[in-house]
Amino acid sequence: MIPFVAIDEAKIAPLRPYGVCVAIAFFVWDYVIMKMAARRGFDRADFRALTVWLGVLGWAFAWGVDAVFYHPDQSLGSRFSVQGLSSTGAIVGATLGAIAWSRVHVRKEAGRWRATRRAAPIALLPVSEVILATWPCAFALGRLGCALIHDHVGKAAAPGSLGSLFAVGFPRSAEDGVHRVYGPIHVITGASDVRYDLGLLELFLLAALALGFALTWKKELAMGTYTIVASLVYGPFRFALDFLRMEDGVTGEARHGGLTFAQYWSLAVIALGVVLLVRQRRGRARGHAAAAPAPDAQPAD
Repeated sequence: MIPFVAIDEAKIAPLRPYGVCVAIAFFVWDYVIMKMAARRGFDRADFRALTVWLGVLGWAFAWGVDAVFYHPDQSLGSRFSVQGLSSTGAIVGATLGAIAWSRVHVRKEAGRWRATRRAAPIALLPVSEVILATWPCAFALGRLGCALIHDHVGKAAAPGSLGSLFAVGFPRSAEDGVHRVYGPIHVITGASDVRYDLGLLELFLLAALALGFALTWKKELAMGTYTIVASLVYGPFRFALDFLRMEDGVTGEARHGGLTFAQYWSLAVIALGVVLLVRQRRGRARGHAAAAPAPDAQPAD
């Protein structure tokens, strides 16, 4: 059983653990993605515009998907409050942002912003490779924030079972378990409510994926490798993880046809990974180069 770890927000006010982790994630991801984009031959200013597309539509869909698919029984005003954010909704929004960017060139000329249709859409797979090669770094830090505030508490695990090794002992009262305090950090062992902390479980996977990807950043990999690995590792994991989510209560999430929105999304991601893997292997069989040339991301309008 994993100890319960939490941050006493009163001791770090006005900072919030989740907000700090998200802020760090943003700056880390901004640094590594821009560095990777430059290494892959993208125009820096144009790729910076892409990150704006990703951020704006990502946040909008994170909010909208959470309201529509995860809290359908709440009142309209409650559903569209900014209390909830869906990570899979953010990825859907970011994907749409990338598609829009690949077709519309937004830039500043003579002090004015201009948006023009690109002469030809930019290929999305090279763009996806840059995003997904760096995405686990930021997402892992975000999930660290989730793990510290425990906002994705899942189903109970049977004490003593194999599953309980990956579950957290949540205290039911101030006297439950053995409490140890290290400044603002509280560590509680032996608490009686054994449940899965889905943010923590996702953090473990994303940290491993981030480390594995970072070790390959300077290597020449076949085009599509990062997208394929991310799809075929994270997709099945997220699909399975959502079966541990509670359906009722504060952290409960609605089902549609027996599955969550994230599970339907995961199936689409797995399908994408399979298709790209088949295409990549066919390309190798035909003798194509292992690594695709860097794209020219500064098209003529």
